Formats: sequence, structure tokens, C-alpha cells
Amino acid sequence: MPSSDHVLQTASHIYGVGFTEAMGSWVWDIQRDQVHADDVAAFLFGLDPGQAQSGRSVAEYEAAIHPDDRDAVTAQFRAAAEEGGIFVAEYRTCPRDGSVRWVLERGHFYHDEAGRPRRAHGIIVDITERKLGGDGFASRPARRAEHPLERAADLCMEAREAVRAARKPFLAKLVDMVLLELGRELKTLMDADRRRRLS
Repeated sequence: MPSSDHVLQTASHIYGVGFTEAMGSWVWDIQRDQVHADDVAAFLFGLDPGQAQSGRSVAEYEAAIHPDDRDAVTAQFRAAAEEGGIFVAEYRTCPRDGSVRWVLERGHFYHDEAGRPRRAHGIIVDITERKLGGDGFASRPARRAEHPLERAADLCMEAREAVRAARKPFLAKLVDMVLLELGRELKTLMDADRRRRLS
């Protein structure tokens, strides 16, 4: 299992910039309960990268959420799967290296024609270095009228899947860079929403 420094150095090398946030992605086949995730997401949840790519159950990912955040995150994640739409949460994970990582996760859930949960995909950004005070789980419930940047993130996630399927690594890196910036902007929006609710 690679160390967190190794994963972050690799991500920094891939993107060609010096940043301390790493971004991963995942796709969930809900009916088969198989989450397929990349190396960064695998690290953040303490999973073997090869096994994460081939598919693991949601329960295996949920087990790696920090105990103080697990119940709330799991409940919101499962509710988003049942209702469809957007899931956004900021919480802690416990990778195998013994660290605690802060992450910002955004997912989109889709239903089939009969209204049953079918699939979901999302991004997860390691925000540990940027985390500014405050403890514990923070979330924003899904809304029907989403911010334009949330729609942009959805479109980028679709583009990311398409260019990876087309085996175009340079285009995939460009889409990843856009997704990383969108993740940062969405975190800023989420922080602003939370400050408004608290004031």
C-alpha cells in the first residue's frame, strides 16, 4: 500500500503542479453493489488499488469513514441513493497508514425507468491540508436547483469517464485538472452555505 506522501507526489507529478490536494473518482453499480474507484480514492479508504478498480462493496468504503462521521455520512449517502440527485459531504477517512484525512466528496445518483437506484459516480478531494478549523462531519442536502458549478462537475465527470474509456490520457489529465478546480470551488460554496446557516 503506497504512503499518503507517495500518492500525493504521484498526483502532483500527473497534474504538473505543486498542490497538496489529491482528487479521486468512483463509479457505483448500485444493483450489483460494486464501487469501482481509482488509486487516490482507494488510498483514502484504505483499500488495495487493484481491488478498488475491479470493484468493492459500499460497506467496505463506509468502514473506512472516521467513526465520529460514519453514521451521518452513511445515512446521507444511502438517502441520496434512494432519492436520486446530488450528494455532497465533507468528512474524515482513516486510510491504512494510520493517518486521518479530510475529504470533500460529491456524487450524483441516477435511477432507472422504474425509479430504482441504478448507478452513481463521483469525485473525492483530499482537503486535509486546506482544512481550516472546525471538527466533524459537514454536509449540504441535495437541492433540485443546483449551482452552475455543480452542473459543470457532473458534465466533467461524464467527460472523464468518456475520455478514459477512449484511452486518451492527456485529455483525462486536463479533465482531472478541471475537476480538481471545481472541487475546490464547490468546497468554497459549501463553506459559505454553512456560514450562512450558522449566522
